[in-house]
Amino acid sequence: MQKRMCRLINNNWKYRYGDIEDAMAEKYDDSEWYDIGLPHSFGIPYFMENEFYVGYGCYRRHLTVEKEWLDGCVFLEFQGVFQVAEIYVNGQYAGSHRGGYTAFEISVTEYLREGDNLLFVRVNNLWDATIAPRAGEHMFNGGIYRDVSLIVTNPVHVAWYGTAVTTSNVSADSADITLRTEIVSVCDRDEEVKLISCLMDDGEEVFRLSSTGRVRAGNFTEFVQERTLQHPKLWHPDTPSLYQFRSFLYVNNVLYDEYETWFGVRWFEFTADRGFFLNGEHYAIHGANVHQDHAGWSDAVTHTGIERDIKMIKDCGMNFIRGSHYPHHTYFAQMCDKMGILFWSENCFWGTGGPNEEGYWTASAYPVREEDQKAFEESCLLTLEEMIRTNRNHPSIIIWSMCNEPFFTDIRVTDKAKKLLQRLVVRAHELDSSRPAAAGGVQRGGFDRLGDVAGYNGDGASIFLNPGIPNFVSEYGSVVEDRPGEFRGRYRDGVETDYPWRSGKSLWCAFHHGSILDDMGHMGFIDYYRLPLDSWYWYRKELMGIEPLEKPGNGVPDRLVLNADRDTISSDGTEDVHIKVIVEDAQGHRVTASPDILLEVVSGGGIFPTGRSFRLSRQQENLIEGMGAIELRSYYAGEVVVRASSEGLVAAELTIHVTGQYFWKDQELRLPQPPPYVMGMPERNTLSDIGLNRPVFCSSASDEHPARNVADGNIENFWTAGCSSDGEWIMVDLEGTKEIREVCVVFREVVNQIYEIALSDNRADYRTIYVSGDKDYNSFVAVPLEQTKARYVRICFPGKSVAVARVIVNA
Repeated sequence: MQKRMCRLINNNWKYRYGDIEDAMAEKYDDSEWYDIGLPHSFGIPYFMENEFYVGYGCYRRHLTVEKEWLDGCVFLEFQGVFQVAEIYVNGQYAGSHRGGYTAFEISVTEYLREGDNLLFVRVNNLWDATIAPRAGEHMFNGGIYRDVSLIVTNPVHVAWYGTAVTTSNVSADSADITLRTEIVSVCDRDEEVKLISCLMDDGEEVFRLSSTGRVRAGNFTEFVQERTLQHPKLWHPDTPSLYQFRSFLYVNNVLYDEYETWFGVRWFEFTADRGFFLNGEHYAIHGANVHQDHAGWSDAVTHTGIERDIKMIKDCGMNFIRGSHYPHHTYFAQMCDKMGILFWSENCFWGTGGPNEEGYWTASAYPVREEDQKAFEESCLLTLEEMIRTNRNHPSIIIWSMCNEPFFTDIRVTDKAKKLLQRLVVRAHELDSSRPAAAGGVQRGGFDRLGDVAGYNGDGASIFLNPGIPNFVSEYGSVVEDRPGEFRGRYRDGVETDYPWRSGKSLWCAFHHGSILDDMGHMGFIDYYRLPLDSWYWYRKELMGIEPLEKPGNGVPDRLVLNADRDTISSDGTEDVHIKVIVEDAQGHRVTASPDILLEVVSGGGIFPTGRSFRLSRQQENLIEGMGAIELRSYYAGEVVVRASSEGLVAAELTIHVTGQYFWKDQELRLPQPPPYVMGMPERNTLSDIGLNRPVFCSSASDEHPARNVADGNIENFWTAGCSSDGEWIMVDLEGTKEIREVCVVFREVVNQIYEIALSDNRADYRTIYVSGDKDYNSFVAVPLEQTKARYVRICFPGKSVAVARVIVNA
């Protein structure tokens, strides 16, 4: 019988921008198309621009099929395609998928033949009113940006991600283990089967479970196997112990399938008054939010790139990652399991501040048009179901999050957004009752009461003090900062104190990332090239007691040095190498000089996101204080030699060994060129309040009239200071630098006090745009602006303060 086979097919793809419908035909000439490997993004090379390519891209690949495969089942597994994929085999439509962040499987058996076959995939990343997310502050490059695998099985087999392991009654003494296995049959008759599941610990069998039953033709059958494990090795970030079930499926005493499932044993609890507990002990969670994209490669990240990211969080002393704000590659949770990092896995029901206009990723989080609503809700439910199914066995995942900032929804449909959130929570409980369903980013609009755990962003940590429900600071400390930055922590606005009722906190954010919104991507404590800012070193010292590196000096540059985080990689698209370029003086000390440097592949099949060469310089902001970095990969086996050179400096070379099936033979390749065009936020002719529902901070506030009232859109609500002293102030945070055309302030009543309106980029340096006169009597002021950008808008009262009803920031 055919043994289960799972083979990556990331190599040897052809790609072209645009919608080329004829390209699904087998005889189509693709010789002028680009030669690429997966993972691949439309946007490569991408370096945090606000604009990106929006449209279609087409992929072709030939596949050799063996005769015996056709007696079984053949599937294509896509780990992620953004965001609509249509799959054709030998010119025939095989299936499609809508949604850009979850894995899916397409059955292709009936379209295949022995020998050569053609795969054609048409992809688009067009904004779609019915596909989640409708909004977000990230970037939305399209493409087959995660792995693709070929899976071959017998007609009776374990279903795709068809095992679910749950643990209950867990203690240091014992744990009840339940293994649920879905068996699928495409046979035309019922079959008697036997399922043997062996629990393995470091290669040694602990026990085995055996079940027999009938699998109905053309249907799924679930087998449930249970056993108590004595003295389990408990999974914990400090001791991330893992077990494995090896499943053997027999039909008429013939082995039909083998399947492996990794899992961990632990128990945990989020409480409203005592925080978080892991394995019966209080555990303080402290981590960071992580977006998936890397410099140049955009969101087309390798497995080693994922490992690198998780390790950098672990290495600074943190123990948690929030997967913001969409399901990440399944390999991400797998590595969190192995490295010992708690993981918050999040669905992509997502909103962001802005004009909330249809047609772009600043639209209302929930659809305004009734005809879009049913399909959108189905999209959110589908991504939730796919996220949970493909990740449910990972012990690192302690929570499923339904959303991020869904309150950025048009007020006309806010109630429907809340009902959707409740529906998602119910569905998450149905799919997995062992984990809570969080509502992430719910510091406005009463959304925080709709999930099992409330995640508060921005000013939420200072607003919701002891809220009486399990709670977590899902974002804190956003600072726009580039390397080297300041050696300081980012504790502020409510996270300075570790309250016993709070389960933990998560920094915004870990890594610089692409964003459609000005400089919102420049908030990481690690930059886009995966080099730490000084704030990362501050956290490492605070959490681990490790002193920061010595700062580079102002010496005379003499030579270049190349360092790599590994000397061997695979050519199958899962591995890359992180290369650092360092400028040193004659004594071998790093210096601050940042000359123009050329990195080039002088031999072998290696490529940078920009092709066979990559340039670093101060002007390109990728060589700072004498150091820069970039990731290199190769889809061909052999040796890759990389050379770094700069006029007047001693050059450096580095050799990387690449393993794999396809060897580099100096072949001529058509390397991808940048996209034919890019698009940014559409031009608008009307003003929109971009301060609505943004974080608000103040010098003090009364309990009855908090600061957040000035940005809630309700003129009946207002802020009053909690103190009567001079110098009180209130400030709206636009969460990144934004272009501002007008600032309007509405007071509770006619006032004649002196006040000033000022703008700031960094919350430290302010520039005044308006000062009232001592004879001004008004309840409203509008200050028009031209070509003005800022992040913070502050109203300050040198003397006695007055009640402020609204602060409107029009753009």
